Amino acid sequence: MVEAESLHMSTAKDKNPIYANMLYYGVIEDIWELNYTQFKIPIFRCKWVDNKGGVKVDENGFTLVDLNKEGDPNDQFIFASQAKQVFYVNDPNGGRWSVVLTTKPKLYDRGDVCDNIEETPSFSRGLPESDDIDNEDVAYVREDCEGIYVEEDTTSRKKRKRT
Repeated sequence: MVEAESLHMSTAKDKNPIYANMLYYGVIEDIWELNYTQFKIPIFRCKWVDNKGGVKVDENGFTLVDLNKEGDPNDQFIFASQAKQVFYVNDPNGGRWSVVLTTKPKLYDRGDVCDNIEETPSFSRGLPESDDIDNEDVAYVREDCEGIYVEEDTTSRKKRKRT
């Protein structure tokens, strides 16, 4: 994924175009390294998704992409420093669509990788809440490490009427 500033016009005769940030989704197909003797620059050759018919946002706020809708084949290269890592997961509700999942970059401390778990966004944002979960049916509990107890924040929830 790349976020780039681009010129937007409402029509071909628009006399007041605006600049806005736009997200471009794609898949890295090749990694090149430009060697200028004094320094090297890594670049990615990507297959981009067409933003006009290959990107949409669903009712839960998730971005979906159709990786088969190819964008401009003449604009394939980006600097590695411009890329943001995302994951594509097949959408169980739509055959050709994939859900875009973003991550925070890893933090490096003297060669060791450290996850900054507090800043990692939840993949479940926007999903409807379920009050029908029975705690006795929880099958996925790790017993090889100590857990962290989190208190529920009830101040931000909207109260639902029960019928």
